[in-house]
Amino acid sequence: MIESIFRARIFRDYRFWLMILTIGVLAMKIVIIPYPWPKLSPEECITPPLKTECALIFDEAHYIPAARRLLRGEAVNNEHPPLSKALMILGILIFGDNPYGWRTFITVTGAISIYLLGRIGYEISKDEKLALIAASLFAFDISSFNLSSIAMLDAPAMMFCLISTLFFLKKRWMLSGIAMGLALLSKMSSLFVLITLLVYKLFHDVYVSESFSDSLRSWLKVAERIAIPAFIVMIIGLGVYDYAYGAYPTPFEHLDYMLSYHSSLTFKEGDVVYMPLSWTNPVKQFPRMPYYAITVKVDGKKYQPIAYYGMQTPLWWMTWLVAAFAAYFSYLDLKEGRYPSIEFFILVWFAANYLIYFPFAHIFHRWVYPFYFYMTVPVIALGLPRVLLGEKISEIVLYLILAFQIAWFIIWFPVKPQWLIDFLLALGISTV
Repeated sequence: MIESIFRARIFRDYRFWLMILTIGVLAMKIVIIPYPWPKLSPEECITPPLKTECALIFDEAHYIPAARRLLRGEAVNNEHPPLSKALMILGILIFGDNPYGWRTFITVTGAISIYLLGRIGYEISKDEKLALIAASLFAFDISSFNLSSIAMLDAPAMMFCLISTLFFLKKRWMLSGIAMGLALLSKMSSLFVLITLLVYKLFHDVYVSESFSDSLRSWLKVAERIAIPAFIVMIIGLGVYDYAYGAYPTPFEHLDYMLSYHSSLTFKEGDVVYMPLSWTNPVKQFPRMPYYAITVKVDGKKYQPIAYYGMQTPLWWMTWLVAAFAAYFSYLDLKEGRYPSIEFFILVWFAANYLIYFPFAHIFHRWVYPFYFYMTVPVIALGLPRVLLGEKISEIVLYLILAFQIAWFIIWFPVKPQWLIDFLLALGISTV
């Protein structure tokens, strides 16, 4: 009797299903880790130009050679902070210099982000259905899945940003700041998420307070408790790296180098740049980008048993719909005297992590890439159920979009077993 009650409670707990979803995605990630497998030795895959036989996917061509040289004691790739690369190095030390070593810890961080997004969805909405659907939309976003399955900086940065956000929503300011510091040590663009949290908190404090000066004082206290630990953790981390490798005399000089380096990455007229609008515009999309693809032709039919792509997904097509309805719902809530908590959260995150790239690209001519949208995907996943949950017809539309997202995930899954290839070819679906 007690056992049956315990089981029933577990099955009713949204966190149980979040865990199942996370474990399922992690299992898929782990199964595909060894594909592709390198045919050349690590020593042959350090100095550019690197051959396809090195089996490095996309920007792994930068980070894996850097990790190997860091293991030799060389200070390299200093334009990026060291924590994500440290996870790759740890994996290499445990599992060897092979795909399991490069990718295992990165894939774990990518899977954990699914669980964290579900927790964030519930924390901000108190709606278990919204939390589960948001996590599912994110879990089956094939571009996010691919990016968080390979040895890049983004997945650890995402995980720590979401941890920071969850602590922030629970008002555990210092822990939020510490997690944000780890995010900054993973990838510097995590700064945009820190800005998101601080601006969101400012809007909230101004709304609930009768005095602007009181709200500003309240906000400053929280901002200090988040931002100061974040920058202390980042500076300590950079300092440890600089001391260990003799890279820079002080972490401040290292930070100055990173900022100046990234500020200098500008494009010129004639360069092919996929502007931010092409990341979310379903009519004029950026072209599907092969991170790593092997094409096979058998009996006149072409297929790709291994194909990691960066592309738009059905969820990405919903971006402007989510933003528009978040703005509209915010207006309605403010008109009724309610603070639009989840809507403001979506809009501020959307602005600080996606819209920010419009002036970067169009005014400052800064190089931008479609995979930068990865950090915005979670709030689109949160926003879509917020828009569509509540009415029967709109919920049916939401479930159809989720089904389409899952179908898209299956069709473009990066490492396909033969039965899936045969099934897709039988349906006349080609992924070449």
